[in-house]
Amino acid sequence: MLSKIGKLMLEHIADFTAWPILTGLLIGYVANRIMSGEGKGCCMNLVVGVVGSYAGTFISHLLNIELFGKGYLTNFVFCVLGAVSVLWIWKKIFD
Repeated sequence: MLSKIGKLMLEHIADFTAWPILTGLLIGYVANRIMSGEGKGCCMNLVVGVVGSYAGTFISHLLNIELFGKGYLTNFVFCVLGAVSVLWIWKKIFD
C-alpha cells in the first residue's frame, strides 16, 4: 500500500503530465497546420504538442501571465503559441 504522501506524489505527477499528453496531439496538429499547412503524423504532432505546451507555459511566465485558473482556452492558446514557436525555431535552425 502506498502511503498518503506517495499517493499525493502520484496524483501530482499525473496532474503535471495529463494536460500536455492528452492535448499534445491536438496542439501539435494545430501548430503544424499553422506553420506548414499540413499535419506531420501522430508521433511528430505529439512531440511538438508536448514540447510546445512547456514552451507556451514558459512564454506565459516571461509575460507575467499566470495560467493557473484562467481556463482551458487560455491554456490551449498559449500551448499552441509555444508549439508554433518551437516549429519556427526548428525551421530556422534546420531549413
